[in-house]
Amino acid sequence: MKIRQITEADAAAFLAMQQGLDLETDFMLMAPGERNSTVDQQQDRIRRLLADGRSMTWVAEDGAELVGALTLRAQAPWKIRHTGHIVVGIRAGYRGQGIGSQLFDHMETWAEAHEFHRLELTVVARNRIALNLYLKQGYVIEGLRQDSIRQPDGHWDHEYAMAKLI
Repeated sequence: MKIRQITEADAAAFLAMQQGLDLETDFMLMAPGERNSTVDQQQDRIRRLLADGRSMTWVAEDGAELVGALTLRAQAPWKIRHTGHIVVGIRAGYRGQGIGSQLFDHMETWAEAHEFHRLELTVVARNRIALNLYLKQGYVIEGLRQDSIRQPDGHWDHEYAMAKLI
């Protein structure tokens, strides 16, 4: 398993990974079939992310397949420029193998070098596997966002707002 920063050449594989995640779990933001980007649109998003200089995506690569990713997006206003928002997803067949911890380790090293102080994320409250990973990484629950996610079957999920200071 190789963890590395994303490149524009990853657009098709990254999009395929995201679409696979959408089908495998209801813990990601997009519902199955809702992610209708083209490879060119995905490549443009990656290009803009890389040009930003304060945001980054790390991918977990198994051969030619991307099986997980973590994105850190910087906040732009000066007063919150030290804050980054995290989104992470790992394909079902690769969970429980330490990939999440490796992604977080790469991200935190980079975030420290880029003078981040606060890292934030949200997690569906019933997603115990992800919640345990985030707690293990030192994130703390700062609040509960009630009924923040509506699932395709109509039920509502709460999310925890979590953060870590580095």
